[in-house]
Amino acid sequence: MNYGRYQIVKEVGRGSMGVVYEAQDPTIGRIVAVKVLRQDRITTETFVKRFLKEAKVIGRLSHPNIVTIHDVGEDHGTVYIAMEYLEGTPLSDIIKDKRLETRELVDIGIQIAETLEYAHQRGVIHRDIKPSNIIVQPDTGVKITDFGIAHIDDPSSTVQTQVGEIMGTPAYMSPEQVQGEPIDGRSDIFSLGVILYEMSTGQRPFRQGKSLATLFNEIMQHTPEEPFIASPLIPHKLSDIIMKALSKDPDARFQSGREMADALHKSLAEEQPLVIPIPSESPATKKYAKPVIVIVALAIIAVGVFLFSQDRKLPPQDKPLQQPVAKPLTRQVLPPSPPPASTTPDKKAVPEKLPKNSVASPPSHPVSPPIPSTPKPAATPSPVPAAEPAAPRIEAVQPKEQLPATAAIKPLPKFAFLKVKTVPKGADVYINGDRKGITPLTLKLGLGEYKVRISSPGYQNSENSIKLEKMTGYPLTVKLKPIK
Repeated sequence: MNYGRYQIVKEVGRGSMGVVYEAQDPTIGRIVAVKVLRQDRITTETFVKRFLKEAKVIGRLSHPNIVTIHDVGEDHGTVYIAMEYLEGTPLSDIIKDKRLETRELVDIGIQIAETLEYAHQRGVIHRDIKPSNIIVQPDTGVKITDFGIAHIDDPSSTVQTQVGEIMGTPAYMSPEQVQGEPIDGRSDIFSLGVILYEMSTGQRPFRQGKSLATLFNEIMQHTPEEPFIASPLIPHKLSDIIMKALSKDPDARFQSGREMADALHKSLAEEQPLVIPIPSESPATKKYAKPVIVIVALAIIAVGVFLFSQDRKLPPQDKPLQQPVAKPLTRQVLPPSPPPASTTPDKKAVPEKLPKNSVASPPSHPVSPPIPSTPKPAATPSPVPAAEPAAPRIEAVQPKEQLPATAAIKPLPKFAFLKVKTVPKGADVYINGDRKGITPLTLKLGLGEYKVRISSPGYQNSENSIKLEKMTGYPLTVKLKPIK
């Protein structure tokens, strides 16, 4: 079956106004999408004009995030539009299948906001911004489709929305749209806010309930729960942006798509990492920080007491001239009078690691340097009481292995999380040639650059270079291409 010169391959979608087919353009061998107005809509001239209006609207727009129109024609008693064939997934399906990462969500929001800015600057208001009209391509680029009910600022246009006429999808309409009032680009901003709310929380801010009237009343009167409350993983900055876009008063919203896109860019730059280093007050830090502080403090106090006691208790002439070997931190009790000079130090008062032949190092209690001319007394009793043990001379208890004052906690290793997803699931993931598992897969990797290869039977291998620069989460979503 053909429509014009386009050979129909298969049906890919069906809506309230038309049916979309995948088709082949034999003239240039290109795959296109052919949108055909449904037969039951042809009887109404208004629907025909609205259908063809989409071609007129998109024809005046040329943007990478807006579907491209190739041709318009009539065949089989109806009208059709040949347009760019999009490989991707409707955002509505993605929202149903999974919760998007914050960065993915913000990136999609930025693309939509910038595209709306482009359209609004050219006098086009979409009026039906909703997830099913946004196609997310394999490279995560978005395409906005279905400008069938778009409003054009064109006085010569014969198809204009009358005051009081309600156009759009109810759940994504702005308050002014619900009431049939004149609208501008800020109505599309409200619809984008509804989409971001749904992506971030998994639910719409305004739900239909029992009737359409209930839904419209919620849109006009109800203020939804802030996204960060409904979903604690949502950053407060992003939550504030969504709530501003959902303001009932158009003057309180973002006044343009550019203003909203800039706010989203800023929120992405200020976003806290998904993987946060352990703070100083965490249990892991407390476990080591306090003992180190106590040991260092005790060491400083002990050194101060020792030096003070030495200055107070040692006679000037008895102070050692040099100390090549560090003395242990001890508190000493001096005898009533200096002991006689002796070449044999008191073994109990000398540290174990003191060199045997060292003469310059003082024993545990200070003595005068030996005098060579004085003969060694044979039987002179020591003035130090024989019963005095060595223990009273060493009263300070030294730590078994005291940490140096400069000791510090080793810095935590820096790492990031690589979150790999594929369409379809179950593909093998290789990092720098090593197999890590099958998708969906979250890997904890050190910061750096990695070669990621994804392989699945019946599909072409996908190879990517990933650079992990910050301690955060890095999403990698790959749509595998079948081997033909």
